[in-house]
Amino acid sequence: MMGNSRVETGKHTRIKAAIALLLMLLGGLLLSPGSTFSSPFPVTAGDVKNRPSDRLPWPHETSDLSPDPAVTFGRLDNGFRYLLMPNQRPENRVSLHLYIGAGSLNETEDQRGLAHFLEHMLFNGSTHFPPGELVRYFQSIGMQFGNDANAHTGFDETVYDIILPAGDESNLKDGLLVMRDYAMGALLLEEEVDRERGVILAEMRTRDSVDYRTFKATLKFELPGMLISRRMPIGKKAVIEGANHKRLKDFYDAWYRPDNAVLVMVGDFSPPLAKRLIKEQFTEFAPRAPEPVSPPMGTIRHKGLEVFYHHEPEAGGTAVSIEVVGVEEPTPDSLALQQKQLVEQMADDMVQNRLDRRLKEPDAPFTSATIGSGTYLDHIRYAEISADSSPDKWSATLTVLEQELRRALLYGFTEAELERVKKDTLSMLDNAVRESPTRNSTSLARMIMRHLARNRVFQSPQQEKANLAPVVASVSLDDVHRAFKNNWPGEHRLVLVTGNADLGKAAQEGPQKRIRDAYLSSAARVVQRPEVQSAAVFPYLPTPKNTGSIAFRETIEDLGVTRVRLDNGVWINVKQTDYSKNEVMAGLIFGRGKSAEPESLPGISLLGEATMDESGLGALDTSQLERALAGKRTGVDFRIRETHCGFFAESVPDELELMFQLFYAHLMDPGFREDALKLVRERMHQEYRSFSRSIDGMMRIEGLRFLAGGDSRFGLPSPEQLDIITLDDIREWIQPQLTKAPLELSVVGDVDVEQVIDLARRYLGTLARQDRDLDAVRNDLPAMPNGTIKRIAVDTQIPKAMVVAAWQTEDFWDIGRTRRLSVLADVFSERLRQRIREKLGASYSPYAFNRASRAYDGYGVFQAYVSVSPHQTDAVLKEVNAIAARLSTGGISEDELNRAIDPILTSIRELRQTNGYWLNSVMTESTRHPQQIEWARSFLDDYAAVSVQDLNRLAGTYLTEKRAVAIIIRPKEEDPTDNG
Repeated sequence: MMGNSRVETGKHTRIKAAIALLLMLLGGLLLSPGSTFSSPFPVTAGDVKNRPSDRLPWPHETSDLSPDPAVTFGRLDNGFRYLLMPNQRPENRVSLHLYIGAGSLNETEDQRGLAHFLEHMLFNGSTHFPPGELVRYFQSIGMQFGNDANAHTGFDETVYDIILPAGDESNLKDGLLVMRDYAMGALLLEEEVDRERGVILAEMRTRDSVDYRTFKATLKFELPGMLISRRMPIGKKAVIEGANHKRLKDFYDAWYRPDNAVLVMVGDFSPPLAKRLIKEQFTEFAPRAPEPVSPPMGTIRHKGLEVFYHHEPEAGGTAVSIEVVGVEEPTPDSLALQQKQLVEQMADDMVQNRLDRRLKEPDAPFTSATIGSGTYLDHIRYAEISADSSPDKWSATLTVLEQELRRALLYGFTEAELERVKKDTLSMLDNAVRESPTRNSTSLARMIMRHLARNRVFQSPQQEKANLAPVVASVSLDDVHRAFKNNWPGEHRLVLVTGNADLGKAAQEGPQKRIRDAYLSSAARVVQRPEVQSAAVFPYLPTPKNTGSIAFRETIEDLGVTRVRLDNGVWINVKQTDYSKNEVMAGLIFGRGKSAEPESLPGISLLGEATMDESGLGALDTSQLERALAGKRTGVDFRIRETHCGFFAESVPDELELMFQLFYAHLMDPGFREDALKLVRERMHQEYRSFSRSIDGMMRIEGLRFLAGGDSRFGLPSPEQLDIITLDDIREWIQPQLTKAPLELSVVGDVDVEQVIDLARRYLGTLARQDRDLDAVRNDLPAMPNGTIKRIAVDTQIPKAMVVAAWQTEDFWDIGRTRRLSVLADVFSERLRQRIREKLGASYSPYAFNRASRAYDGYGVFQAYVSVSPHQTDAVLKEVNAIAARLSTGGISEDELNRAIDPILTSIRELRQTNGYWLNSVMTESTRHPQQIEWARSFLDDYAAVSVQDLNRLAGTYLTEKRAVAIIIRPKEEDPTDNG
């Protein structure tokens, strides 16, 4: 995508979603479609003019585009490169990353998985950090392993991430010393290799899933002649089992070299200081082996109509897609390329809008649909239109996709469609400029690395707008139609059906023939020109004539929060901040939420929340409302949380009145649509089918309800329970709360406080909203079944299991206790890491947390989650219980406490610089619970005051055998399938 990808719609094609899933599973960043292969800055033959042979260029050095002027590009004499960008959000923190231009595509056949194995090993012993010391070191300087210090391996890159707690010389030295050791100080001790092997195999097991298996199979069909289809970053089991010091060292020395690495630093630091320290640490970085050669990438030669079918009975639904995939030569970045990609994306956006509109129609056979195009790994050009459906509707879904694609190819688009996308695109470019002063450092660093990986020039939002806005304004219908047709050349079509549609039993001719026949049957039908959609107008309700009066007002000076009560009982909380320019967040809450869900209608809160969101307004469905709001950045979602219902908005300062108009319309003219309920119900059926065949999913369905003693407000309702809930049931439960329950409005961000209050008085101040009877809650409370073990058998062929150990604690409202239990959970997590992961190699990422309820008196659950092999469940549960027993007898040390507390304090300092914290943790429900205001004052100091005695006392009170329960989830039959 172009520039900083700010004009993307946020929709994901199946290809992009699958790639994102794969790299999310492997941890850290997501690899962006379009990233390059074998070097962070690859160049083609035409790029090398006027440069020394030993000097790889930055992307802007082979482009007519200029980079962001805030970025400093540097290069040491040994070829090691660095990129520096000062940024003050969040204050004091520095996002530091070492990018190595090598991943699984650089492996030979007998190295499959070594790039990822090596990434793990760099945390297990280096020149300055003996085995076991690096994580302790991170914790000692206020960094949390996993959140602040992490790494990931992709197809063509390995990236190491450190988020430093400060940008002074001491912290920069420390961070750069770690990065130096990553680059050239790995010990790769044989005993550490043997120990980490178990962790890698546990990760391989943890990552195994229906989606991952489908992705692997699909990739072999889409890219049959290319190396990528045979190089999953997780690797091959046999290679992992045979890995040793020499094999890892060979890969390390070959690819971790100064000319194949770049250091990216973004945050609150001094660039001159950073330059000096980088030179001190990396001048000695030298190649340790001859320059390697990557295996050939391969090629693709698709022709005509090709069909792919992959059956996964454990999937929740069926995915259908039509694609074109081909190879193209990498090209340097340029203004022409950016503008070309912009027009292509605008064309895709118009088809996406059509798919979204079709989704809302009564006869829509699918539950979601997307379209997209782009370049992946700088060599693979693709375009795709895809949708998810129930298994019996795959053919009808394929028909819709084929005909909508053909309609756009034959007839192009309408003026109204183009104008809508122009408005949306210009709005995003404008708002990116306004938001640029307060962008997050880690987000910027990741964006920079995506650009480097794709050999694209990283530009400022101002530069992007200057380059692209004129194209948006001048682009014609012929331009976008031509761009769309160029993305879909006619030499081939790939048609894919994957998931739980069982096509093998329904016909003797085979599933591929059925898919081919369905596609050709649709292609034989005539499609009509696109209909011109009628204009939609918002707002459509008259503005209230009167305004409410202020009955009470106060300003909490030290917190910067203004509180107002109108004479109709509506409360208003407002806080102006400069944390994020051009960002406004708001919540308008009422009622008691899921905790008040009728016992006779389990699941109505889940079904009602999604149905309301998909229904839009009474006078405008969601498609009409989206058209009416073209070019606007304000959106409102309906949510049912445990203790309240509410409308939550994200907006910008220029659209504050629009935000209030949307709140007002949702209150006065809510949409309750049967079509929306039908769509939501089918999506939930798909989700339930998927969850019921997975280990993690059954924890959500049955495990959470077991921990609540069978309370129907926990876990997931069955499809049969959802099916009996009608639209009238939803309306009868939600409508009275919408029209009568007391309201509380909280607004935070880049706002004018007086403007917010004035708008609230106008749109909310005359509503009759003081029916306290609607605040009533159910009297029944969840209760843990202490002293029991629940075993859940799952009908799955994926060979993994889960152990959950839990202990009954207390509710949320003793905040000191709640905070200390969260610290105890971090101590527990660290012991799980040391014992279950590091010592036993039984689990990749065990963790513990305490969930203290805000809705149910006396209810809280301290939980430890461990994903394991099915044959290890009982042994691991014994180990987890042993950890709890040791903690309960006063075994917590001062060192453990400090290593838990210091990262928490760093996180709190950062969290307090976000609008989300003030909205969700401080202001929302503060009229019901005024103590939240005081909690904001004590947040940092109270955590800093946590003592070993506090934790030992809580562990002794709650982590006892009499309060314990356990859940063991495992397959009904173990499958010896090799993940390699």
